Amino acid sequence: MAGAVLFVVRGLPRFRSPGLFAEDGEIFLAGAHNDGLRALVDPYAGYLHAIPRLIAALFVQVPITAVPLAYLVATMVVHLVMMGPALSRRLEPLLPSPVLRAGLFASLCLLPALWEVYGNIANLIFAAGTAMTLLVLSTDPATRVGRGCELIALALMGLSGPLVVIFLPFFAWRWLRVSRTRHSLAVLGVVVTTSVVQLAVYLTSDRETLSAATPQLLARTAAERVGGGFLSGDRNIYAGTPNLTMTVLATVWITGVVLVTCWAIPRVAVGLWILFAVLLFAAVNAYGPAMVTWSFSLQRHVTTPMAIAVILLWLTIGSAKRAWPRILAAALLLAGASGVVHDFSPAPYPDRPDLGALERCVDAEQEVCRQPIFGPGWEVVIDPR
Repeated sequence: MAGAVLFVVRGLPRFRSPGLFAEDGEIFLAGAHNDGLRALVDPYAGYLHAIPRLIAALFVQVPITAVPLAYLVATMVVHLVMMGPALSRRLEPLLPSPVLRAGLFASLCLLPALWEVYGNIANLIFAAGTAMTLLVLSTDPATRVGRGCELIALALMGLSGPLVVIFLPFFAWRWLRVSRTRHSLAVLGVVVTTSVVQLAVYLTSDRETLSAATPQLLARTAAERVGGGFLSGDRNIYAGTPNLTMTVLATVWITGVVLVTCWAIPRVAVGLWILFAVLLFAAVNAYGPAMVTWSFSLQRHVTTPMAIAVILLWLTIGSAKRAWPRILAAALLLAGASGVVHDFSPAPYPDRPDLGALERCVDAEQEVCRQPIFGPGWEVVIDPR
């Protein structure tokens, strides 16, 4: 309860000054008004986005002036649900104490570097990465209803963005870990099916990949954006003329997390660090040096890797056989206190225009209604024709 309350409290600045995030208005709000449910099968940026489009469709009858607040509330609820598997007894083999599972959940609720991801429907597809990581680690649900809900949730997350393709081999790993059960095979089938769909959409799109990944850039991204983001939040102290001391501390932190978790829980840690590396590699390959140019740049691609590091530290506290790895893991978690405090309340979006004129235009059933939002280049265009 404390974690959930704190997660909601983080949004108070955005509750006081709600605004539309970039794609929330230009893609999802406009798509819901212009195309209705047909928008569910409209790709954007080379992928399907089922969850954001379903939320936009749910609120299509809400006055447009109320949409920013509606999206904020809906996103908070869905984001909390996506972190919910951290509390489940399905993690008992790795994290047997319910107190520690509550601690993991609270840590995910307080994760730094969430300005871009927090409170908008567009980036729920990246919050889903945390949910899929937790489900990869979980045993099967004990009830038929639970098993059905997991399959539906994975189908929706799989049809929302590209991460499911990266997670596919790791759900195969889950199937092997849980004794090759029928349900985990069904889970794998859902992940395979949605991966094929997303790959087919991507390969028939005009999206291009920069292909700019190098080992050095990948290492910098891990240290500065994941380690540095956890220690310092979104303070811009690693780009440009970086703070040498903080850069060293960030590198030491991520290295320490890798070493202590691989020593204490190697069977799980090695697999999750491979997932961590693949997720970051995909982002670095797509965006190149932009990953390390600014603390706010492409935060969405840092969310799941940072969550993986936090999850592994809690698993070490709960599963390590000796005391020193548990103590070190706890110290590494506490080292993020400054980042948590600094990033506790993500600031409102820079441009929050009055949507009243857009609402009046739509109510008057005019042919084309336009409204600039969020910042330069972003605009809502509603034309139901």
